[in-house]
Parts: sequence; C-alpha cells; structure tokens
Amino acid sequence: CARTFSKLFLPQKGAFDGMDAHSDSKSKAWTIRRCLWNCRLPLFALPLFVGLCKLSRYQDLRDIMALRAEPDMWEYGLVCSIAVATGYLHLPFSVTSWLMLVAAFVVEARLVVGVATLMSLSTLLAWYGLRATPPQAVSALSGGSRCHDLGTGSGASPVWWKAWDLMVHLLPAISMLYWYGPRWTGGSSGYAPGVVDERAALLALPLNLLWLWALGLSLPARIGCAGWLWPCGMQLSETNVVYRLAPELPWRAWRWIYGAHWCTCAAWAAYLLLPRDALLAYGIFVASGFVWMPFTNAWWITFLVALFVHDAPFFRGMVACSGATTAIGWYGTRLLVPYAFKSLLNAWIFEPVQRWMPACVSKAVDRMQLQTSSAFFAVARLGDICVHLIPTVSSIFLFADCVSMKVALASVPCNLMYWAATGGERLADTNRLYGVSPEPPNYVWKFIYGSHCALCLTVSGACFAWQGYA
Repeated sequence: CARTFSKLFLPQKGAFDGMDAHSDSKSKAWTIRRCLWNCRLPLFALPLFVGLCKLSRYQDLRDIMALRAEPDMWEYGLVCSIAVATGYLHLPFSVTSWLMLVAAFVVEARLVVGVATLMSLSTLLAWYGLRATPPQAVSALSGGSRCHDLGTGSGASPVWWKAWDLMVHLLPAISMLYWYGPRWTGGSSGYAPGVVDERAALLALPLNLLWLWALGLSLPARIGCAGWLWPCGMQLSETNVVYRLAPELPWRAWRWIYGAHWCTCAAWAAYLLLPRDALLAYGIFVASGFVWMPFTNAWWITFLVALFVHDAPFFRGMVACSGATTAIGWYGTRLLVPYAFKSLLNAWIFEPVQRWMPACVSKAVDRMQLQTSSAFFAVARLGDICVHLIPTVSSIFLFADCVSMKVALASVPCNLMYWAATGGERLADTNRLYGVSPEPPNYVWKFIYGSHCALCLTVSGACFAWQGYA
C-alpha cells in the first residue's frame, strides 16, 4: 500500500523521460502530460474532500465517537505505521498528512480523524512559516534538485505552482479545521471542542520524529553510529534527503519545521489537559523569552501575578516550583563560576552607565571606583539576596500547599520553553541575554537547565509517593 502511494505522490525514475524531445528552449515548455502528472494529487483529493465533508455533517457520528472512551489499539498502530512507512520510503511529511486524511476517510475513527486534523494544522504552520524565510524552500514544490528551478526549467509559471500549493497544502488544512476543529457555538459552553481530544494530540506529537527515525533506518549505516538507535545518529537537517533543496536550509529552518509541529500538538494537549492558569504561566515564560528578558525577571512576573490572583492554585504551585529551581540554578552557578556575579554587575550596571549615561555621571562613577569598592559589592550582595533568595523562599512557604504531582510535572518544561523562545541553538546561547564574560563552560548551562527538570521531577515523584502512603 505504501509503495502504491509512493508511485502516486512522487515522481519515479524516468517519470519525465520522453517528455522533452528537443534540446532547444521549446523542450522546456509546459506539456499537457506534465500538467496531468502534477494534477493527480488535486484530482485524487476532490472525492476525498467530498467524503470528509459529508462525514462531518453526521452529528450522530460525532456522538458515537464521543461515547467510545478508549480507542482500539489498531488505531494507534495505524497512525504510527503511516508515519514510519512514509519516512522509510522517503516520502515528504506532507504526504504523511495526506495519507492520514485517507485513513480518516476510510476508518472513520475519532482518534484518526483527530490526528489528521492536528497534522493539517501543523503542516500548514510549518510550510507557510518556512516559505516566509529561505527563498529556496519554494523549490520543494517542484521536487527540489530532482527538477529544474521553479518557474524556469520546469516550464511551469510560478503562478501555477502557487495555485497548486494552495490546493495541496492550504485547502486541506482549512477544510479539516473548519469541519472537525473547535468552533464557536454561542451557547452556554461558548465553543465546541471538535473531535481532537488529548489522546489525538499526544499521539500526533512524536509522529515527525517517527518519520525521521524511519528515514534514518533507510539510509546507509554510518561509521560510529547505529541508525536504529536514533536519535544518536540522526540530525534534523537530514530531512533534506527527501526534499533535496539546494542550497540546503539553515539549521533554524529545520528547527522551525519540527518545532511548529511539536508546539502545535503540545499546545493543543496542554489546553485540553491543564487548567487555564497553567497556560498563563507558560505564556509568561514564552513571552519573556521572546523579548530576551532574563529568566529571573520572568519568574518575578509570575510571582507578582500569584500574589494578586487568589483563585489560581495551579498557577501558584508552578510559581513555587519555579522559584525553588531559580534559586538553586543561580546560587549553584555562583559556586561553579565564582566570577559570574562580578561579570553580571559589569554587564548590567557599569557598561550601560558608560555607554548610555551622560558624561558627568560616567565620570563620577569612575572617580568613585565602584568596580573595586568592597562597600559597593556588599550592597550588591544584599540586593542579590532581596532579588533571588528572599522572594523564591517566600514563594515556597506561601504556595507550598498548592504543589502537587501534576503541578510539578507541568513545571518541568518551563525553562525549556523559555530557552526555545529565545531562539538559541545551544543551551550556552542563553549567555547572549546575560553577558557573562568569559563564557561559562557548557556544564554550567546543563546544570542550570537540568537542575530545574530534576527538581520538578523529584517533587512530582515525592508527591506521588506521599499520596500513595496517605
């Protein structure tokens, strides 16, 4: 079945042999045969969309799917096997999304329909977000280096390719979201959640990793790594084996492609599983990372919000967990890197004064020799205690009764979400926000981020053990 769809969606060897009979410029003309080949997918999509549209109109079908609490195991296997098969056969991930639509049309199971709806959204965000940055990304429409450049060697005008792109990427995503996604009803509940539940969101989350893992299985074995032990030997950039974009996309582009899918699925699952105040905490950390605000400032915002919002116990518990890890990360860093405190004072106080303040102020600071003054550093240490130690310890004492196993687990990805929002490629890129000089070793950043995850997981396990004991 997978090989049949491979022949359907991708050009085979010699697919265009005999099309260009002449070597002059007329040989590159847009022929009827090539037009029919590129129209196979839209022509195949038309009856599929008609069936899915009719399926969405049966309200009793949604009721039946809602009554079945547990999906069958074959539904999980079907979804995962589609991702693995398409990756192993070097089919684009958009084809994986299309085959998921076919499976949703055939089996009419809520889990499969939900996964197909979510993958349509993630494919839409990843593809059109990618189209906005690297110019060579559009060549994926014409097969990358398999064919000539878009609009020249292929013989097709860019307008035709854009119309074809809208047919195979935009139309499926918009249609599935309209038919099966959440919608505003205006009743007492306000909105209908659609067919995507938490199981579909969590199942769709690792599908692009399964696709990449299967792609790695199909590649020749490399020295020093075992392909079947992925992710030890695979890189996100190896996706270009399928798309053959030239020149290759930068690492940030591949991170956007995979990250858009992960963020879409994770955000949908978090919206369904977590309270709204947990989403507020995530939003604060992500927004702080986007504007390159230090993590301590982001935690301070959550701490102030928790002090004035009294009906958000989940949010307060997350503030307590994050406060403990903030103190551990900061004072642990001061032990590992003794020069970090003075370097931060220089980066955040003395250098801005010299650069932005009037000359009279900067000269006065130089005359006072604050950089070597023991009294100034004593005051700075007192301010550090007021900024890092006292507030974090206070949050633990104030909100300790709000901490639970779910709260601690929900707090695990807070600093990783913050780091991802900063746009860093490595954990050490966090120093772009702080300006510690010389650059701290890599193990320091691993300690900062790892201590947060380790403490939250430890607290979660302790809460679970205490509940079992009680």
